[in-house]
Amino acid sequence: MVEISINGKTVDAEPGRRLVEVIKEQGITITNLCYIDGLEPYAGCRTCIVDIEGGRPSSLQLSCTAQITEGQVVRTDTTEVKQARQSVMSVILANHPDRCLTCHRRVHCMPGDICLRDDVVTHRCLTCSKNYRCELQTSCENVDQGDFSEPWVGEKRSYYETPPPEPDRANPFLEFDPQMCIICARCVRACDELRHTGALSLAGKGHTTMIAFGAGGQIHESDCDFCGACIDVCPTATLMEKPNKWNGRADDWTSAVCNSCSVGCTITYGTSDQVGSENIPVIVRPERINPVSQDQICVRGRFGYDAIGPEDRLTTSLERQNDRLVPRSLFDATNLAVEQLRTVIDSHGAQTIGLLGSPLATTEEAMALSALADSIGTPNIDFSHGVIHRSVLSSLDQALGTNKLSADLTDIEKSARLVVIATDLEESHPGVSLRIKGAARKNQAKVVLISPRWSELDRFACSVLRCYPGTEANVADSLGKLETNPPLGISTEQWNAALTIVGSNEEFSDEITSVVFAPNAIDAEMASGLASAACNLAIGMVGNTTAEHLFYLPVDGNTHGVHDAGIFPKTDGKAFREIILGAISGSIKGLIIHDDNPILNSPDTDMIISALSNLESLVVIDSVKSTLSDYATVMLSEAAFYHRSGSITTADRRVLLHNSIDSGVEKEKSGIEIIKRIGAGLGFDFDRVFSYSALAEYPSEEALVQQQGRLRAIPDQAVFKAEVQEIDVPMRRVDDLAVFTSRSLYTSWDGASSASEEADKLDREGTAWVNPGDAQEAGVTQGVAVTLQNGSHSITMKIKLDDGVAAGTVYVPSYYRGGAIMSLFALEGLTGGLPSVKLVAADA
Repeated sequence: MVEISINGKTVDAEPGRRLVEVIKEQGITITNLCYIDGLEPYAGCRTCIVDIEGGRPSSLQLSCTAQITEGQVVRTDTTEVKQARQSVMSVILANHPDRCLTCHRRVHCMPGDICLRDDVVTHRCLTCSKNYRCELQTSCENVDQGDFSEPWVGEKRSYYETPPPEPDRANPFLEFDPQMCIICARCVRACDELRHTGALSLAGKGHTTMIAFGAGGQIHESDCDFCGACIDVCPTATLMEKPNKWNGRADDWTSAVCNSCSVGCTITYGTSDQVGSENIPVIVRPERINPVSQDQICVRGRFGYDAIGPEDRLTTSLERQNDRLVPRSLFDATNLAVEQLRTVIDSHGAQTIGLLGSPLATTEEAMALSALADSIGTPNIDFSHGVIHRSVLSSLDQALGTNKLSADLTDIEKSARLVVIATDLEESHPGVSLRIKGAARKNQAKVVLISPRWSELDRFACSVLRCYPGTEANVADSLGKLETNPPLGISTEQWNAALTIVGSNEEFSDEITSVVFAPNAIDAEMASGLASAACNLAIGMVGNTTAEHLFYLPVDGNTHGVHDAGIFPKTDGKAFREIILGAISGSIKGLIIHDDNPILNSPDTDMIISALSNLESLVVIDSVKSTLSDYATVMLSEAAFYHRSGSITTADRRVLLHNSIDSGVEKEKSGIEIIKRIGAGLGFDFDRVFSYSALAEYPSEEALVQQQGRLRAIPDQAVFKAEVQEIDVPMRRVDDLAVFTSRSLYTSWDGASSASEEADKLDREGTAWVNPGDAQEAGVTQGVAVTLQNGSHSITMKIKLDDGVAAGTVYVPSYYRGGAIMSLFALEGLTGGLPSVKLVAADA
């Protein structure tokens, strides 16, 4: 550290750091409209001018390009500095609606008032959706721009007398209004350097320069992923969230965790005191608590709170009367649920009750559900993907001696070599995909990708092994054994490139080598084999027994947490599949489902519906009116996830706190409270507190509050082993075309679970991916509607011709039309191979 002086105050700072960051850390206000903390300076706006004693050729220097040196003397508050900033700001405002920004009045006009300064004004701060939350507006106030002599007085204005470009409002997430742009280029740099996407660029030249998406078309026609990173850095109203655009000024912020995948990105909900906006978020921003997500989130995290409308929320509890669901108060509906469950227990015994939890719930809610099962005396408890998760844990135990891996996801971006095995990590776990891109871009990491379909990671991989779906474990095993002959269907060139990378252990001996795998949620045997193959790769490439860079990415958000909390079958208990079969056979008479939806999640929709229809009592606790409502006897209205608090355990077992935006709603309708009322109603002692700190290896509440984002639920002294496993996953190829599926990015869980028309607001995921060769053979073309025929089942949808899927396969997103594709898969798994379909033109 070196000593410098800022406005007469001695400050210790790290030499070489950007001066502007040190100034801001001291609480000193400074304008910096084009700078993004942590990135190299762009030096485009020049509003961060300061006075540095001895500076050359002038003491007026840009603090974004100036670096900390010993003995530096800096002034930010001199008259000369202020006038220089005002001059620079006046140039920026020459092509921006500025009449409010340069007004000397401290009491601003009302939105409907006519500007008394300029009769050609058509737009200004008071008619802008970002009024009072605009960085440019704040910057003008900081430099007293209203006191500055306007250099254009008497000259022709450029903004108000030039027709503005048309705004782009054609998508449901993001609005782009180029007339508000000051060409700071922050959005371009964030998209390229933070997100590694490059959907934005500077187009044109001179005074016609403007921001463009893609080739200059509309946003949804570009590569934009709608992550919103550009919104976070935009200093004006050029880029805005479309939902709640006009009431997005937050009066309060609440730290939370996104539960849409197991990365567990930390976010903050903005809430407003405006009438009509109470008790709901109006805006979401990333929060830097989770060191993996840092200041980045995906479209699900940013816009998930607005995924469905009030009509799809379960705002009122419901009771089935004959064939109708009628509204009931939560109190009355809970009593009815208790009565039904007691009748089943008294008539058939506690063993005829089953419970399904969900990784979308908090760990504490899962603990309460597990306690309810224990109190009832039933060992039948699970969640839809429970058997998938436990099969992976079993494989990890066999190969490594533990299933609680010490691997830290923050190490992915530091890796020099990575093998990634997933269907599409960009869509299932976008936060991890982003860090892999960062490793490739920043660290020049060598990436090998094993996947049955194209994804954005293809562009960052040195070798892409496009395999037949279901054979990922076999391909990974062959790669780990350095077999010279590529598996069937894989390019020799790509295989040789992968062998070179995987076989270069000596070259990467001092670097981090990571293996990342994300099992699909269709078949337990396939998931188990994939986990074993990933372990073999990690053992062979790294050669140690700590598995410190083997990363298992569970399918759903809080999978580790709910498993640790006890959501798994107890001794002699039924797992998910057995619960479903038991409901059909009659050995399960009553079922409590919390936040899960097996109609959406589970294979074999017909069998799931048959099971649910055969129950005497189906009690559903949920915040959305899911498709389970067609079979539920009672639906208990739960608070939305942003109204509940608790903890989430991420893929790397990081424990994070999720907070409610409204404690009043939480106390009345949280999952824990509802489960406790059911338990108390059944006569059990549920007057207790459920806390993650009671679980083995979890931190104390005090420690977690003090060190949020840094504590993980892993053993202090785990005993590891390294045993290479035999991979015995049959190469199951089928006649006709094999269908495979996975989680997609844009279709929300809430929307898919409730079969909402708004589930895929962007309409990007309503197509089946078909290899062009297969389409030609079937006589169908791009964009036409086709029917995927499989015995008694068929799905009609449009097709997308793409060689990103292997010949002989068809890809359909699993959330499409409320999980329609799941009807083609068998509940017992893929023992007979993937579903086989024929491709027939819909009008044939």
